Amino acid sequence: MRLTGVILSLRTVDATMPQENQHALSSLYGFADAAKAFEERHPHWTQVMSRIAEVIDLAFTRTQVMKTPLEKFVYFYGNLVAEDFWELFLMAVNGYGFGAMKLLRSMYEHTVTLKYLHLNPGELQAFFDFDGVQQYRLTRQIVQTFGESALSPDTVAGTERDYAGVKDKFMVKSCKSKACSEQRVGPTWSKLDFVSMAQKAGVIGSLIVPGYYVPLRHAHSTFRSMTERLEMGDGQMGFRRESQPREADQALMMGP
Repeated sequence: MRLTGVILSLRTVDATMPQENQHALSSLYGFADAAKAFEERHPHWTQVMSRIAEVIDLAFTRTQVMKTPLEKFVYFYGNLVAEDFWELFLMAVNGYGFGAMKLLRSMYEHTVTLKYLHLNPGELQAFFDFDGVQQYRLTRQIVQTFGESALSPDTVAGTERDYAGVKDKFMVKSCKSKACSEQRVGPTWSKLDFVSMAQKAGVIGSLIVPGYYVPLRHAHSTFRSMTERLEMGDGQMGFRRESQPREADQALMMGP
């Protein structure tokens, strides 16, 4: 299915559904009238989004011969970023501004990772290999939480074998002292922290504030994620449950 179908399906709801069903659908799956308000704020959004969809289709909806691991990674991880954008768009157009912000945080991290590895293909194998560490950590938590019978012995053994084969690549010092020689497996595949990686990923790094720090407040457990939803009225404090058009627009402007 072509990605432009997302646009078309949103635009044809009014023409294919009885009015009472349209209202019920809007109320059930999003803030009532949020999509209509979005169109009023952005009267040219249909044309813009159609062009974006055409570009995405041109890049990904085709048969492509890929010979190297880097070519395959860029193509398929790029698909992941495109899917992130459509998810963000659907949240934004339906009034879920803070939800769109959370997705923007994920999309930005995926985009920085993709760009960085495209510029530094020598680190691509480390990105692949770290999956063995992540799967091992997941397996350990499953066993600790649900008991040894939660996974088959073969599954556990295979995960441990894969972990043993790659863990030495990711060892870091476990203490700050220069005399300390203790090591542990690091938290991520790269020796760079994410901000440093973004700075080395080209122009995308200049968007670190709106693409990472601002949405981070909503994607993680922070005091700000609560206070930005509070409002005062009649001398009382309440939780703002209405749509969030400002945050929705900010997230959507960052997405493309």
